Amino acid sequence: MNRRLLAVCSLFVLVALAGCSGFGSVTSEEGLQEDADYDWDTDADATITIEDGEYRVVYTIEGRERVRLYQSTRYGDDQPIDVRALQFRYPDGTVVDVEDEGLQVEETRSEVYVSLPAEKGQLAFTSDSRSRNFETDTFVDGSYEVILPPGYRVDNFVLATVRPGGYETTLDAETDRVHIRWDEMDADTISVRYYLERDVYLFGGLIVVASIGAVIGVGYVYRQIQELKRRREEAGLDVDVEEDDRKPPPGMR
Repeated sequence: MNRRLLAVCSLFVLVALAGCSGFGSVTSEEGLQEDADYDWDTDADATITIEDGEYRVVYTIEGRERVRLYQSTRYGDDQPIDVRALQFRYPDGTVVDVEDEGLQVEETRSEVYVSLPAEKGQLAFTSDSRSRNFETDTFVDGSYEVILPPGYRVDNFVLATVRPGGYETTLDAETDRVHIRWDEMDADTISVRYYLERDVYLFGGLIVVASIGAVIGVGYVYRQIQELKRRREEAGLDVDVEEDDRKPPPGMR
């Protein structure tokens, strides 16, 4: 009995050690110092520009000494964001990065804390994004704008979803980018599923092909049923038997 108890305790210790060893930092000094070009001249409090596999965000900061960055998981806990190319812009236009004094990063198991060099300005960073699906928690109050990659759309409700509601979309004809804007963000999370414009034609073509296949299948089954009926009639299996109106003798009812 003691050996079994010892074995169970050892198993729990191994699992715990495996869990601890699996935790690793998602930020790196090289990543934080990466170079990136940000559009600081935005009129939204949060502007998110999505590219293939990543996104760039610019937040307007008011009266805050640091910002907590994280991503919520389906299990109800938080994870730190892989923050890269971190920059801060002062109101006078001066831009600093992590090599300058005042802009510091601290990562824990569930978040990344960014200490700011000033309580007012703009904070920008780059992070990873899934293809055709973007999701982020909202870290500042005010207006939000999400800019999709060129050629992508959200106006087909079958292929796209945008949450929360209450947004407006505009198309920049010069860049072929759709801009999704919320004048006042009242949700904790933004979720956008988007598609290429050509996907609409592919989806429509699949529906047409499926419909043609269904019609052909129904016609084939109908012909098989008719052929089966004809064969039964030729074999004399489908013989109409007239009802006998005579009543059965007493005792046979």
